[in-house]
Amino acid sequence: MLGTGIERAFKVSWLVIKLNLFFHLFSLMGGYCLGIGPSIQMVSDLFQLSEFDYKEVTFKKAFELWKKHWVRSNVQFLLFTGLFLLLAYNLYLSVQLVGIIWLIIDFVLMSAMLFIYVAYQYLVTYESTYEMPFLEVLKLSAISVFFGFGTFWKLLFGVLTIGFVTWQMKGLFVFATFSLLIMWSTIATKQIRDVIHEKLGFNEEEMV
Repeated sequence: MLGTGIERAFKVSWLVIKLNLFFHLFSLMGGYCLGIGPSIQMVSDLFQLSEFDYKEVTFKKAFELWKKHWVRSNVQFLLFTGLFLLLAYNLYLSVQLVGIIWLIIDFVLMSAMLFIYVAYQYLVTYESTYEMPFLEVLKLSAISVFFGFGTFWKLLFGVLTIGFVTWQMKGLFVFATFSLLIMWSTIATKQIRDVIHEKLGFNEEEMV
């Protein structure tokens, strides 16, 4: 029993490390600016395909997925990042002003930033599961955020925890942080995604 537990822990740990190294490698191949989006999608795909088996994660599969998602994932990543940075800049300007109206605006802007981040996490997981038109997956991702605020806060709490641990142990940035964030998003949103699939009548034939 103990041996099996240790072996499983080793396999999961190596999966995390392998996915994180692939993320850095392929992000670098895209010059980071055009590499991060498809690398995030590639890691999400590999994680869902692997079912925690690190042997299923190979360079060949990673490269094929990275190429497959390169255009679409870059558009999605740059769209969400652009919106997030625009809101962040407006928040930066807003917090420098005094008054109750500006406090309300600050709250709205921060809420919108959190919404965009969580919606993007749903989008990445849906892209790994379904072949859907660009606008449809955007709408589905936005809708999913409102289906469970418990999941919303659970996801963000996990992100903050991973961020805090990484701050304490900087080496995780190289070996674990990004893969953990992507894996956690997939795990944390599963319940809501299952509800969405059922309500919209998705079936196995529609899955990638």
